Amino acid sequence: MRTGISCVDRRTLLLGAGGVLLAGRAHAEPLSSDPVTEAGLDDIQLTRNLFTRVATQVSINGTGPFSFVIDTGSVSTAVSDTLARQLALPLRESLMVHGIAAATVTPGVGVGRLTLQGMTARNLHSPVLPRDQLGADGLIGLDILGRFKLGFDTERRTASLQRETMRIISGGTERVGTRLSREGLRTTRGRLGQLIITDLRISGQPAVAFVDSGAQYSIGNPALMEAIRARRLDGLVASRDIPVFGVTGHSVQATMARVADLRLGAHRLGQTTLLFADMHCFRALHLSDRPALLIGADLLGRFRRVVIDFARNSVAFDGLRPPSLSTLDDLASV
Repeated sequence: MRTGISCVDRRTLLLGAGGVLLAGRAHAEPLSSDPVTEAGLDDIQLTRNLFTRVATQVSINGTGPFSFVIDTGSVSTAVSDTLARQLALPLRESLMVHGIAAATVTPGVGVGRLTLQGMTARNLHSPVLPRDQLGADGLIGLDILGRFKLGFDTERRTASLQRETMRIISGGTERVGTRLSREGLRTTRGRLGQLIITDLRISGQPAVAFVDSGAQYSIGNPALMEAIRARRLDGLVASRDIPVFGVTGHSVQATMARVADLRLGAHRLGQTTLLFADMHCFRALHLSDRPALLIGADLLGRFRRVVIDFARNSVAFDGLRPPSLSTLDDLASV
């Protein structure tokens, strides 16, 4: 399994499952209405190591458990090459995967039944990606997540999925009562199913954003970087260039920079270190020509709770936490 910062060069970063994963012809039948019980639930820990990602236990065709990352940046649920071989999953039509740097044709397999703690998705057509790049047995993408209200509680280190009459809790216990706004930030629907947040300002520059829970770091596109520089001289201070890698093994050159201020809705995060890169995923989402930001785990961790409600097209952020020394800030001081 590849670690985030190379032991050879601490300036080389791995995005984890970051970047948009688009698999053409992906399909899933409606989730079944099997009763949800808490028996056998496994904790999902929101660890504070380099890979701050949320994984849940699933079974495939009655076999498991297997560890799948909850990834709002992936359009389709994906499986690792080792798992596909282990389960002898049947080959299906090849799929086009849009990663951070390029589009890649990958093998496709059929997943007859994927069960996520009491709920089942059937007849998935999933791309196969290298296990050492995924760092997990697979990814749960928007083809499944898009039917839920997805919540992250970073203080309790839990994640939850909700439907109208069901709730799946992973790690810890359900919190009763919250000051979280029911509406959250209004969004538009991206061309690949992502919720695009429009209430965002970086160093005074309006921008749009989408949440990629599988990405360790938040990354702006070149249009955002240029707009910040044009707006104010002190709006962005670049420190160094760093290569970053995605799940398909491709890499892009990113610039690490500190922005003067970041405001997400009513929340003011202040000075924030971000990466900026010309990633293929922005082009896949038709966001390359306007200032845009991929929100990764580093910014999600600044809030006590984040709720992505696909049914209501809203994203809510609650309880801004005080800043702490992040991996990017640590690297910036090296």
